[in-house]
Amino acid sequence: MSVVLKDSLWRYFAEFVGTFILILFGDGAIVASTLSSQPSFGFIMVSWGFGIVLAIYAVGPISGAHINPNVTLAFAVTKRIKWVDVIPYIVFQILGAAAATSVLLVWWGDVITRIDPPPFLYADIGAAFFTQYPEPGFWPQYWPKSYLPNVSSAGILYSQVNQIFPLWKGAFAEALMTFLLLLIVVAVTDPDSPFYSQSLAPWAIGIGYVMPFLLFEAQLTGGMINEARSWGPMLALYLFGYRTGAFNFRGEYFYVYGIPDFIGGILGALFWDHVLKPYLRFVKNINKK
Repeated sequence: MSVVLKDSLWRYFAEFVGTFILILFGDGAIVASTLSSQPSFGFIMVSWGFGIVLAIYAVGPISGAHINPNVTLAFAVTKRIKWVDVIPYIVFQILGAAAATSVLLVWWGDVITRIDPPPFLYADIGAAFFTQYPEPGFWPQYWPKSYLPNVSSAGILYSQVNQIFPLWKGAFAEALMTFLLLLIVVAVTDPDSPFYSQSLAPWAIGIGYVMPFLLFEAQLTGGMINEARSWGPMLALYLFGYRTGAFNFRGEYFYVYGIPDFIGGILGALFWDHVLKPYLRFVKNINKK
């Protein structure tokens, strides 16, 4: 095995480990809180923040700690990584998230299956592992008690939810928050920035990841801004026995949680590179003179 291939495998495995840490902390807090009698929103937010900080510290020196397909794709578009690494990075991120979800299912699976017997998955439990739009924990009046197989009931549900929460609102929220996340990521990791610090960057990114939740987006879309967070748990739950139910409500994983996040992340990185960073270069040149 060549040295180059060995190096690549270590980096890919590091993305697996980093995403595993993030999802274990973040989704672990959501599941534990959701299944308790007194859910704690603050506890969930702090867990996500520490999850991303610790993941970056753990694997950042090896792979860059993308732990998010949006980061990987945006970095490829802006030539921060090679395109050949994009697919492996994303695959290992999803597998890391699926592995973390599998651990949570080992811990909580018996409780969850008592509440939600497979193959159907109730909305609140589904959102505990990945995300839904609208977020059922905050908008239960527009959400079903379960994903009903009855076509007429489902049709009424779709009509009601679409009137209050059309897909474009969720897509805009995810795109905007992912834009801001990538703007923060590239700004604090750019050596040309006067605030660049390898030791403090994980905290800045952790806060940047959590703030959309703390502000408002968690109440709307669950604040995914990370496809691995959704696709990995969905894969694990499918293998666990949930073959239907909460996996593609209104096609939202294409229209809300897929393309908008990728576009927002790319635009966030490009905004730094071509709008904000040129001014830093201008100021540096002026100071040199």
